[in-house]
Amino acid sequence: MDQGTHEAVHLVIYGDFNCPFSALASARAANLEARGLAEIEWRAVEHDPAIPLAGEPVTGERRGEFERELAQIRSLLVADEIDRLRVPEPRANTGLATVVYAAAPEHLRPELREQLFDAYWTRGEDLGPELLQSLGATRRDEETAVSWRTAWLAFPDPIVPTMVLPNGYVSRGLGALNRLLNDDRRA
Repeated sequence: MDQGTHEAVHLVIYGDFNCPFSALASARAANLEARGLAEIEWRAVEHDPAIPLAGEPVTGERRGEFERELAQIRSLLVADEIDRLRVPEPRANTGLATVVYAAAPEHLRPELREQLFDAYWTRGEDLGPELLQSLGATRRDEETAVSWRTAWLAFPDPIVPTMVLPNGYVSRGLGALNRLLNDDRRA
């Protein structure tokens, strides 16, 4: 991100609500949006549709994997970023959250995105129908969700987060997280 530019850049970001790296990408995207530096088009994708609808327990090796990922994320935080992520219980299926997010009006998506990440990663809530209803998010848009996932799967070796820059360059994973930092925020 070039901080000398005063015009907001348009970024397309693909992320999943049950991915801790996507949670960090969302927080960094929200900061850029709040500062008027970027217009974010967040496209929610379900990166692992094999997770059972009721989720799956986060125990044993899976718990260890989440703990290692969160330790890696903590090492990436800069001075003003808050360590808000906790190991979730259970690992959530994000299919419903994705189609409900896709149905939200575009101007409400940034707030809904942050509410979903916060509910799951900070408060440990399930991303199921009860939470979505409490957020007023009940409409579904399967067509948009499928189109987002299809576009994401078309990238070589798709991972989340994936970011598409205005010039078409595709930045993935840790590279995308780094690009979402502005030079004046680096520790």
